[in-house]
Amino acid sequence: MTRYKGRTSPEAIERDFPHHVEMIVPLGGFGKKLDVMHEWHSARGIEAMHGRGRRDEKGRNYIRWCFSGPTVASAFENQFGGRRYLNKA
Repeated sequence: MTRYKGRTSPEAIERDFPHHVEMIVPLGGFGKKLDVMHEWHSARGIEAMHGRGRRDEKGRNYIRWCFSGPTVASAFENQFGGRRYLNKA
């Protein structure tokens, strides 16, 4: 699959920002909560970075938020939920 010129691949984002928070996407999407998540990033002067999404065996979609350090990833998890982990790949 081709990428937009200059856009970083999800694989590279996950490598460069190894602290991840994975969240289940609610049916119908996040709605206004997604706006709040992006505002949370803006208020801290960081760009929202997404890794690869996935779908589990039950058909539920997941989004992966990627962060450079554990402190900010933990703060995001505490505010919005999800599951935080370190990408060791």
